[in-house]
Amino acid sequence: LGALLDKAGLTCQFGEEVLAGPWENSSVVKITDNLAILNTLDFFTPMVDEPEIQGRIAGSNVTSDIYTLGVSKIINVLTIMAYPEDMPNELAVGILKGFGDFCREMDIPVVGGHTIRNPWPIIGGAATGVSDPEKIVYTRGAQVGDRLFLTKPLGIAPAMAAYRLRKEEEGRQLLEDVPADLIDAAVDGAITGMITSNKPVAEAMQQVQVNAATDVTGFGLKGHATNMAALSSVNIVINQLPVIRGTPVLADLFGYPLFTGEAKETAGGILMSIGKEYADDLLSELDKRKVSHFEVGHVIEGTGNVNVHKNVKVIEA
Repeated sequence: LGALLDKAGLTCQFGEEVLAGPWENSSVVKITDNLAILNTLDFFTPMVDEPEIQGRIAGSNVTSDIYTLGVSKIINVLTIMAYPEDMPNELAVGILKGFGDFCREMDIPVVGGHTIRNPWPIIGGAATGVSDPEKIVYTRGAQVGDRLFLTKPLGIAPAMAAYRLRKEEEGRQLLEDVPADLIDAAVDGAITGMITSNKPVAEAMQQVQVNAATDVTGFGLKGHATNMAALSSVNIVINQLPVIRGTPVLADLFGYPLFTGEAKETAGGILMSIGKEYADDLLSELDKRKVSHFEVGHVIEGTGNVNVHKNVKVIEA
């Protein structure tokens, strides 16, 4: 989107009150010295057949873009939903219920939205957050010597491929040599991760000086780390990859680039760049909130590149 807006000449219209635009996880607009408004929008086609779970995944995904900036106060969410004429209404209701239940558990009111008919179902939303502008953590800001931590293991793409394939006869044949317990672990781990909110991570970030952060979603760990490196004018080294149990076998089977950090994620964890002197404090704050965390690399001098070690250590979580 950022590249398209640049070509359309729209980004040059931003005033000084716009603190973050299309290259960030959420827009940030300064209203006063003590108040900034954050807005983000996200939607996608369903990933699972269970409507309430799909609604929760969508709620987790859209709110994550604000939590990633270290902002825990989201004041409202609008829903975006589309579904075909032949989709039963109870499925649409189930998706909205899951979305609404997730938001309510995060103390976020769902204040409205918009629905349309569409050949493919779509679910998502637009979230609005508020924060002191001085306390926001951006994707830019990583410093040489920083340690990098990720809060959720990787592997959503191969796990959900297995979820879909074992519902089909040909797919079950493809998976027949993979132990059922590994497939179950991968699918369960992926769904659990996607419906787990990043709000506790934002709360932890408010207690410790984090230099930069981004969530890991559609561009994979390497893609989002590259954005962080480029915006921070540094290089990033990835030497460890935490992955969902069972996904290495599935990634090999399906050909997903999991071991290079390039497989796509959905509602993934937050990648944080933090000075060595503050790292233990951050881990303590994450532990208090029962947030999983994995050290995945570090920051060195450079011009915006990411190096995933050829013999990167893979940890099944």
